Amino acid sequence: MAAICRQQIFSSQGEGQGRGNAGVVQVKFLWAVSMCCALLCIQNFPQRINAEPVLASSLGFCKTVPVLRGAPLHCCLPPPARKPIRFKFPTCANGGPPVMRERRPAHVVQNDPEYVRKYNLAYARMKALPDSDPRSFLNQWRVHCSFCNEAFKQRETPGPLGKATGVLLQVHYSWTFLPWHRMYLYYHERILADLIGDPTFALPFWNWDNQLDPIASMMPFMFLPNFPVNNSALLDVNRNADHMPPKILYLGYNGKLEAEGKLNLTDEQIRYENLCVMYNQVATKISARSFLGGPYVVGTDNTAASVNVSAGETPGESGGMEIVHNVAHEWTGLINDPAHPDNEDMGNFIYAARDPIFYSHHSNVDRLWDVWKTIPDKVTIAGNRKRVDYTSNDFLDSEFTFFDENQDMVVVKIRDSLDSAKLGYKYTDVSEADNLWINYEPLPPHKPSQPWKPSDWPAVVPSGNNTIGKVPASFKLERRAPTKKDLKGKGLKHTNQLQEDILLEKVRIPHSAYARFDVFINFPEANRETHLYMSEYVGTFTHLPSGMVDMSSSVSQSSVTESNGKFRFFNIRYSAGQALRRLGIADWNTDVVVTIVSKGVRKTNPTIDFYFSNIKQDFQ
Repeated sequence: MAAICRQQIFSSQGEGQGRGNAGVVQVKFLWAVSMCCALLCIQNFPQRINAEPVLASSLGFCKTVPVLRGAPLHCCLPPPARKPIRFKFPTCANGGPPVMRERRPAHVVQNDPEYVRKYNLAYARMKALPDSDPRSFLNQWRVHCSFCNEAFKQRETPGPLGKATGVLLQVHYSWTFLPWHRMYLYYHERILADLIGDPTFALPFWNWDNQLDPIASMMPFMFLPNFPVNNSALLDVNRNADHMPPKILYLGYNGKLEAEGKLNLTDEQIRYENLCVMYNQVATKISARSFLGGPYVVGTDNTAASVNVSAGETPGESGGMEIVHNVAHEWTGLINDPAHPDNEDMGNFIYAARDPIFYSHHSNVDRLWDVWKTIPDKVTIAGNRKRVDYTSNDFLDSEFTFFDENQDMVVVKIRDSLDSAKLGYKYTDVSEADNLWINYEPLPPHKPSQPWKPSDWPAVVPSGNNTIGKVPASFKLERRAPTKKDLKGKGLKHTNQLQEDILLEKVRIPHSAYARFDVFINFPEANRETHLYMSEYVGTFTHLPSGMVDMSSSVSQSSVTESNGKFRFFNIRYSAGQALRRLGIADWNTDVVVTIVSKGVRKTNPTIDFYFSNIKQDFQ
């Protein structure tokens, strides 16, 4: 691997020794210039000085991760053998750009026997590494198990040994989700390539959003038994046998309805609903907040009933991409199997990375981040807004550690993750399939069975225990026109560039519970069996179990009760502007009815209600 292109990483300590006084003068000059630039930045960008990005490392504090059945899991990582190093972008030996890896669709590359043999060999060698090696498959699983399930604590100061806070770390449910997983895959892929000595090797992507190719959204054959090429290292026993090919992944999937025998859609209906879900969870999300997720700063604890809003803290807020990705996890794992209450492997963040298909799944999630940035604006009234990542230092300077192919611990910031080309990889173009959901057109608005008006439905009680129960809940939502105040902090010039959202605030969900909420506008008749391919549907929220605070005494989901306090708190955002225009609602003063359909996704789901504090209109 080193012969063609290798990552160039140097310590700043000791560079330039032996250059004489000229070097000293140059350093002093550059220092002076840097100080001037810093002072200029302080004068012009005062809002960036008090940034409090989340800082995280696998060094120091690490707790075990409780599960629903069995002893708590040890997900802690081995200490590095050498001093941690800072991330540098990969380059070739001559200083030029790196060799570009190409991640190809799994349903295509599985037809290449040479690739499958390499892919299998890479995982076989990774699984053969000793547990003490941070590159081993066991420790690759532990990376996800620990960072995604609150095994570590947030840090107050930069660096892998910075002082720890008392708040546990969670890289889901916020703007850290996509960048963290991108860098996780980046190093996972580099380790695999290094183990087989092929610097061009790249992970495949499971193209489950593709409704054009008839097999793309099926579980890829090369991960399944009886494949014609040796794939033993790609197998996992904990996959749902009822969802094997020719079944296609259903993004509107509901395990509870499946268990009741009520999930009886044709493949054509599933594909149409899949297009609708992708459209609502990706294409309609034009703001960074709605797609990547909400802010996550030091001190934020989404397991706490209260957050310090003045300090920038928010409840957990998953972006549209994280929410839709959850469905593939749930669908692949052992759902509705009483012998596996944790829905392992893929159906639970604790176990998910034990399945090699996890990395192919997340490769597609990562690809869709790149696709999202290219989608033209058909969301705002202006129609000219660009899709861009967050630009705040709180986001850009969030910091994590990973082990590379040399067993070095590398300190990475989110700003390092934003350009996949600079990281040395690209994706095979499948834009023909992408355009099906990008340009999706829902069915015409539903005609109500009897006349009604928004005032027929109650408004929520702010800060109250508003209930989302087994029966769909409908609420009146008051609307208003956006003002210049709504533009603050968003980098936009005009109110017609804003995206109109419906925001459910502080939704309380048990850590170990599966949850799914589908939301409709002006369709109070909606229920668990309502099709999603309609104009009134505006999106979905899904929650998978992860990071239970203390479930060591629990043996089933039914033990999760309101009294034990093991909850997460979420803000859930639904993009509504396009749906409102489809429904012919052009007047900002027209109130609407929001219907929330709760779908328990397991037949063993606890019979408890979910509560939220408010529902309101919001602009992003």
